[in-house]
Amino acid sequence: MMIKSLLSSSYNTRDLGGIRTTDGRVTAENIYWRSDVPSDPSKADKEKLLSRNITSIIDMRTVEEAEKAPDMLSLAPEFRYYHFPIVEGSGVPESLEAVPHSYLNIALAEKMPYVMKVIAESESGVLFHCTAGKDRTGVVSAIILMACMAERESIVNDYVISREYNKKRLEAFLAAHPEVDRNIVLANEKSMNGFIDLFTERFGSVEHYFEYIGLTAGHAEMIRNKLI
Repeated sequence: MMIKSLLSSSYNTRDLGGIRTTDGRVTAENIYWRSDVPSDPSKADKEKLLSRNITSIIDMRTVEEAEKAPDMLSLAPEFRYYHFPIVEGSGVPESLEAVPHSYLNIALAEKMPYVMKVIAESESGVLFHCTAGKDRTGVVSAIILMACMAERESIVNDYVISREYNKKRLEAFLAAHPEVDRNIVLANEKSMNGFIDLFTERFGSVEHYFEYIGLTAGHAEMIRNKLI
């Protein structure tokens, strides 16, 4: 399997299409793209997004992250750019066991209802991203896929593949931070499986989760109707 980001300006841009659901259906392409920050998109990158009607951009990075490496799509008038800073997930958890709990904190972040509302209600395709496209983006992707009744293995695999896309970035980070346990920053199966367990135990369903964060069960249905 060739690992290649959908955008030349990023490492980890992928489509949530082509993922099998528990009732045998498959998610549609060019509805939701998950990504790391597309900091300097080329003309070809912009044309690719526009040709697929992916014109809503959600940036979940902190203010400091966004100032350090601006998402240049925010300056392109063809795109609608939303910045919903999520502090949770911007740092490294204390241990591998802490990762699922940090992911639950991401799901409960103050700005997450805004993220999910745009994802559900946007009339165009959506690209959502954080810095590396693994943690905050991984949590949002998992919730979208759970709403669509994707197979658990497929949700975990969609998360784990980030370590292949981010291989160069990860090695550079670990070289600069030798004190960090690589198992924590890898997209580890245990991390996503643990999050799904915590999420299911806490909310039971995506519908109940959306109601808990101030949205409606109908928002889960909107996502499902778009993606399947």
